[in-house]
Amino acid sequence: MYLNLNGESVYYQKIGKGKDLILLHGWKQDVSTWYPVIDLLKEDFVLWLIDLPGFGRSDLSKKALTPRDYSEIIFNFLKKNNLKKVDLLGHSLGGAIAIKIATDHPEVVNRLILEAPSGIRETKSLKKKVFFVLSKIFNLVVPNLLNLKQTLRYKFYKSINSDYLGANELKGTLINILNEDISNELKKISIDTLIIAGEKDGEIPLSVFKKMYKQIPNSRLEIFEDVGHFPHLESKERFTNYVKDFSTS
Repeated sequence: MYLNLNGESVYYQKIGKGKDLILLHGWKQDVSTWYPVIDLLKEDFVLWLIDLPGFGRSDLSKKALTPRDYSEIIFNFLKKNNLKKVDLLGHSLGGAIAIKIATDHPEVVNRLILEAPSGIRETKSLKKKVFFVLSKIFNLVVPNLLNLKQTLRYKFYKSINSDYLGANELKGTLINILNEDISNELKKISIDTLIIAGEKDGEIPLSVFKKMYKQIPNSRLEIFEDVGHFPHLESKERFTNYVKDFSTS
């Protein structure tokens, strides 16, 4: 199904029964990232799976978006579907967006679940720092980057990190995301919050999750041993059990 939100055509799926749970994926992901956990959650929740603009089957935005732009799109999604109060589950970038919604529109959020959330700039991983700085420098040196041969663009992005090869059209959005710092907003979150992180997360340092835990008043932090950046894929039974227990307690 599709909705027009803030001028963007946004794809979503609705599955299950019970409490409304909004699922927000991470960078370079789409609704399919949640498929492995649907059967474990659909008896307890109405699952709203959303392709963020620029990903999956949703439109690529005509402008570079910020986490706040994304949060307003999701807020309007809730209004158009007459969803008054929901639980939010956000992974990585989706976690940063969920935090924005919880701080800007706390009246629509019942409980907040943050899975390996991003959003604290000063402690981001080295490879993201490198990408952010080099992408800015490279744009200054070569303003007509989009006119270079595809092979040259490929080599440039590959030399920084293969995780970001798909960032060509979304480069401005990616820079906005990497430049975002939500540290000062964490204390504004008044709702119950569960933070789930992997002990071996190679994308975001554990210090980020611990800082969020210390700054969000009503939060708890669960660190999964021998798990990386995708707890919902790497330890799906444990992950979904925590989600269900937290949302129904």
